[in-house]
Amino acid sequence: MLLKGQGLTIERPSRAAGTAIGTALFTVALVLAVALLVRAISWPASWPGFLAYLGAGVLAVLAATFGFWAWACSSMRYLLDHQGLSIRWGPITHFLPMSSITAVTPGKAEMKPRISGIGWWGYHIGSGEVEGVGPVVFFSTHRSAQELVYVRTAAVAYGLSPQDPERFAAEIKRFQSANDSAGPAEATIHREQFAAHPIWADRIAQYLALAAIAVNVALWGYVLAVYPDLNNEITIEFPPVGDITTLRARSEILTIPATASVILVVNLLAGLIFEWKERAATYLVLSATLFFQLLFLIGAIVAVVNA
Repeated sequence: MLLKGQGLTIERPSRAAGTAIGTALFTVALVLAVALLVRAISWPASWPGFLAYLGAGVLAVLAATFGFWAWACSSMRYLLDHQGLSIRWGPITHFLPMSSITAVTPGKAEMKPRISGIGWWGYHIGSGEVEGVGPVVFFSTHRSAQELVYVRTAAVAYGLSPQDPERFAAEIKRFQSANDSAGPAEATIHREQFAAHPIWADRIAQYLALAAIAVNVALWGYVLAVYPDLNNEITIEFPPVGDITTLRARSEILTIPATASVILVVNLLAGLIFEWKERAATYLVLSATLFFQLLFLIGAIVAVVNA
């Protein structure tokens, strides 16, 4: 759909197929997660129960991911004005000044793109290579190579899928001819909402957070795996949750991973806050989080051995 008005052209690519598939994947993952969670609630603390909760968590993450991708697909559009071309996908906008666009090349059947990134029928987000074009960044909903238009700059090309490629190319040329060169001179990427958080560009913080989460999951897995074999009354010696030396119900051992999980959540939130101001503080908090998760895991092993 091509809309014009007040010196602005809005092109909305065909998004029905890509959005429908993403929504279907979101729905399936969410239903499976809820079904698995409902089933696991009645199970006793055990290794199968842990696997069920873990599976439900993984499915919930997949559902959130597919839901975000489906929403981003439905929001995709291309905006043209005298300053440049804006490519909007969810909370991210790529802006190309009109002066930076060197050519607009229509896609052909023999120009088979190789794309890495998000991709299913009717939805392609990522980077790739196209013979005769070179490196390409794709924001498209194409179902065939002929539906693509390659907007080329000196550095990279963008693979787009306007519903009327010829008219879209003509609009770019029209705005280029009317360009007064008063707009921005460089291509930019603008992120809104949660996409603007600096954590997405901080690999070290991501690795530390993922490592802490992985150790916490391993802690829960270990405790729940050995839980059925413990006596109904056990002796726990674990200072981080209190110096317990008297006989207690075996359910008390679940305090260890529960306490570790609370520390994990609080510190992850603190790390996200610190990331805006002081990256070193984020590394310190996340490193401490990982250390405490390892400490609780070792402590749980010792507690089980001495139980």
